[in-house]
Amino acid sequence: MAQSFRIRKSARDWFAELRGERAFRTDFDSFYFCFMAGIAERRKNTVALDETAELVDYFPDRYGMRSKLLVALFLTRELQELGVTMAEKKTVHEAIAKLVNPEAQHHLSDIGVREFNRYAYGGYDVLLDWYDDKPRYLDLFLISFKERVDSTLGT
Repeated sequence: MAQSFRIRKSARDWFAELRGERAFRTDFDSFYFCFMAGIAERRKNTVALDETAELVDYFPDRYGMRSKLLVALFLTRELQELGVTMAEKKTVHEAIAKLVNPEAQHHLSDIGVREFNRYAYGGYDVLLDWYDDKPRYLDLFLISFKERVDSTLGT
């Protein structure tokens, strides 16, 4: 059985008001913003299993069509963190082979899912650094989130 995406329970709670107003339909919405913040800031974290909740072993709903893009963002960041350049074809292939499983619904190996989750765990820490309080309104959160990501990435 494939490993599942997992969310920190505290992150799920942090986004509770957006779930309450039905702006977020699933906990994967919360996971996504944590993951993107972790990728943007290059921050991963390890969290005890009992501090997390299992989500799914696939990219749900609207994320399914963008799953390859999310995996590509993840792989790009992982290769950067490993210091691997595209000129090192054998090393690139070996690194990607450890992280990808094309037969899995989420396209990731168990190691890949673990590292993907670590970006989401670290991304929650980033969100806590970026915001003084949890989000209450989706439109305000989206605007400020985009500004912070753009600022982090220098765009």
